[in-house]
Amino acid sequence: MAKLPDRLGSLKLVQQLGTGRHCQIWEAVDEKTSGQVAVKVVVPGMATDAAQRHLLTHELKVAQSLDHPTVIRIHRLAEEGGLPHLVMELFPHPNLKRQIAGGVAALAPRLQRIVTELALALDHVHSRGWVHRDVKPDNVLAAADGQVKLIDLAIAAKAAGLLGGLFGAKPPAQGTPSYMSPEQIRGESLTPRSDIYSFGCVLFELLAGRPPFTAPNPNDLLNKHVSAPPPGVDTFNPNATTSVSQFLRQLLAKKPGDRPASMQAVLQQLRSIRLLERAGG
Repeated sequence: MAKLPDRLGSLKLVQQLGTGRHCQIWEAVDEKTSGQVAVKVVVPGMATDAAQRHLLTHELKVAQSLDHPTVIRIHRLAEEGGLPHLVMELFPHPNLKRQIAGGVAALAPRLQRIVTELALALDHVHSRGWVHRDVKPDNVLAAADGQVKLIDLAIAAKAAGLLGGLFGAKPPAQGTPSYMSPEQIRGESLTPRSDIYSFGCVLFELLAGRPPFTAPNPNDLLNKHVSAPPPGVDTFNPNATTSVSQFLRQLLAKKPGDRPASMQAVLQQLRSIRLLERAGG
């Protein structure tokens, strides 16, 4: 993979924060303003790929329609040296996937805030007419006090007319198998209830240390989402309350109509139950 330059215009790249198949995320200093920012840049080998440019343009469009402290802010789309990149708010904290790998007990004291803020972020996304479509621990940054930022809006889509792209040739438009709702897997029209299912998968993993479904290959994994009942979270974490176990069964219901009707309804339930018997883990 070709190396990125040290600078993109006025942006001096400081350290790499993350990487994907086609993009890298960097912390940078904008020497025009002396401010710190994050930069999402397409790697040189894919810089001329029209699909990657479209995803960045779309992500900026989605972000510009949002305005909430729990959703990452994107300032602009720019290009330097043939490398298209998004300049965005810097929130220099690890994603939940990395933190879960360190053990869910360490997350227990701030678990309530983390899931509440994620629910608030999704409620805002839905209120502006979007379905995120890729809700997963990798796409949630979390600070030591539990403050979160929802990131990666690249495949968000309007809540109606989503059939186009779900069976398309670009795998990123399909979501992530461990967190996809049954209707997303089947290529059906999506509503906020699809994100609610994915939110349930994230909550399960925050409690259990693993997603609700695992399998040796993607086809088996997707089939489990469509037809297999999820395991009880208390099997993996005896500190999980009966209330959250029942709540997860609603969130992970196979039929969208059996899930909570909205993230507002999810938030109401979150505020009325305890997630853990002992908040200290």
